Amino acid sequence: MRLDMQPGGQDEIENPGGTADLRLDTGLAFCSFKAVPLGQTRRLTFCGDHAACLILDMRNKSSRHFSGTVQSLLPGPDSRPVCALDQFRPGMSMREVCGLLPPDPPRDDNDAVLAGLGFAGLTWAARLSPGQPPAGGKPSAQGPDLLDHLELRRPLTAENLAVLLRSLYAQGYRPWQAELPGLDMDFTEMTALEPVKQKDILQKALDYFLASGRGEATIMLAPAAMLPALANADAPQKDVQLFTLTLRQASRTLIVDVAAYAAGEGGR
Repeated sequence: MRLDMQPGGQDEIENPGGTADLRLDTGLAFCSFKAVPLGQTRRLTFCGDHAACLILDMRNKSSRHFSGTVQSLLPGPDSRPVCALDQFRPGMSMREVCGLLPPDPPRDDNDAVLAGLGFAGLTWAARLSPGQPPAGGKPSAQGPDLLDHLELRRPLTAENLAVLLRSLYAQGYRPWQAELPGLDMDFTEMTALEPVKQKDILQKALDYFLASGRGEATIMLAPAAMLPALANADAPQKDVQLFTLTLRQASRTLIVDVAAYAAGEGGR
């Protein structure tokens, strides 16, 4: 979660003694709170029992619940994705990623474009973060337009994770590394096991992890043909896109980080 000022609220930072409009970014939704009396408050607590509620502990030792509004960042159940993102390559521009984005799409506080994108047969809440122009280059008239970072989010469920993994496996991706509570795995070291066995080991570990309902797990996947080279090189020798899945039990969020690396370079 990230608590910040509403867009355009820079003046409130310089004058924090009165009230301020706040926005809580949970990753899957924005919770907005109007005219929060910060000058009278000594502590803020997000109340998880209600959709958008702050508990304000006041300086006079009283407390109050402060209600807000919720804007879901997930497309509706009947919505269609703005575009289907099945390939992602180094140097791709924001315009190339999705030419059908509206002219003035919503953005988060880091200037990332928020949109619904289709991937693995599902519609995701996507954040497309623009990069900066190369050294000596001139910025675009529309601002930075080189895609630096792409992140997809959906609620964490066993079904969503299974659909995602099946899709990545079908595209020729295999597990590279995985970190679960108390367990680290490097699949390039499992040379004695067939790929199907490696996937089975990962799935059993994920089943136990999801059943526990606690902790955080990370899985990195890479093209099967490039795994040996990636394991022994400081930089990829060919263009490659990598997928990093983050499973957060506390917020029940499944996050997919898509990174494209150019041959011979460590950057995206």
